Amino acid sequence: MKTIKTISKLAMLFAFVAFANTLMASGNLKVNIVPLTSETAVVAISNTTASNFQISIENEKGEIIYYKETGTDSKDYRKVFDFSNLEAGDYKLAASIDGSTTERSFKIGNKNIAVGKEKSIMEPFFAYKEGLLKLSYLNFSEENLSLNFYDKNDLVYSKKIGDKFNVNEGFDLSKLNKGNYSVVLSTDSKSYTYNVNVE
Repeated sequence: MKTIKTISKLAMLFAFVAFANTLMASGNLKVNIVPLTSETAVVAISNTTASNFQISIENEKGEIIYYKETGTDSKDYRKVFDFSNLEAGDYKLAASIDGSTTERSFKIGNKNIAVGKEKSIMEPFFAYKEGLLKLSYLNFSEENLSLNFYDKNDLVYSKKIGDKFNVNEGFDLSKLNKGNYSVVLSTDSKSYTYNVNVE
């Protein structure tokens, strides 16, 4: 639409640098699950910088069945989990720090614990100043992305970004009418919303 223009990649340098600083601060978050028996496993979480981890386990319905925040900053967290009270099925263990999340799926069977692949997710970086909206996002799972701008419930602008890994986008919002807008970045599995006040 005529009211929103994309801006050059050069103008995105600021957003990329800020996003890179966030990425470096979050370090290299790793999650591993090592089965010990058919009902127990060691959960090992590590990061290159000392952090306070938020740890959760979800069942296949998306219900959180376990949540813990570590009390102090550390580079490593290890604990033996007893899964004997869990029903057979699919689960997801997630560790989060500073907008970065690493997940590992696992399956409880009749006589075993099967561990899936690790998946990293980082929240997008949005910045808005002097009419320019900047967006950076690392699409670790290479899902299809779309970006939508809303004025209340009305769609103002839509863009399909595709499945590229490194997303750096800029938009000139200075021609929009004054008011509050919502910017929604959507993946195949999740949406992130950023609110913008155009003055």
